[in-house]
Amino acid sequence: MRYILFILQGFLVLCLALSCSSQQEEEQIIDSSIVVPTMVTHDVSMLISDSGVIKYRATTPTWISYDQGADEPYQYFPDGIDFERIDTVFNATETIVADTAYNFEKKQLWHLIRNVEVTSVKGERFSTQELFWDMKRHTVYSDSFIRIERNDNVIEGYGFTSTDDFSNYTIRQTKGEFRAKEQ
Repeated sequence: MRYILFILQGFLVLCLALSCSSQQEEEQIIDSSIVVPTMVTHDVSMLISDSGVIKYRATTPTWISYDQGADEPYQYFPDGIDFERIDTVFNATETIVADTAYNFEKKQLWHLIRNVEVTSVKGERFSTQELFWDMKRHTVYSDSFIRIERNDNVIEGYGFTSTDDFSNYTIRQTKGEFRAKEQ
């Protein structure tokens, strides 16, 4: 009988301990500042302007905005984003595609992640796993592996900096394949 009473007391003490532990965890979760989205939108097509002139068209399956509670407000595009630079009559002149993206509005900085593909006005194809696009300075840059396919050659390297229209770029740690002209 004593053993049953002893086991019952141990069981009650264990239940109380677990109950208090669970309650403390819940209080910690409630007390900590949780960043929740202020907007979730699906199947979005938007126009982006620079100095009052529409320059880009973007489409995305999911757009999540974190405006309140975050250290810095940002937008998150978990299902990827497609950009088109457009001219004055809305024809696409270049494209940028990424699997995931973040936009930090105050900094005017985009962070594109995974399978980033760019096709420039010249028809050059840029491929990388990470790209930062500073809209304020009109530059793009990355420290990741970059592959650039041009009509007659391929250039690869680790890290690059470019103007945001990809017309003037510098690649670090380069190597390439170039066709030799027959004479």
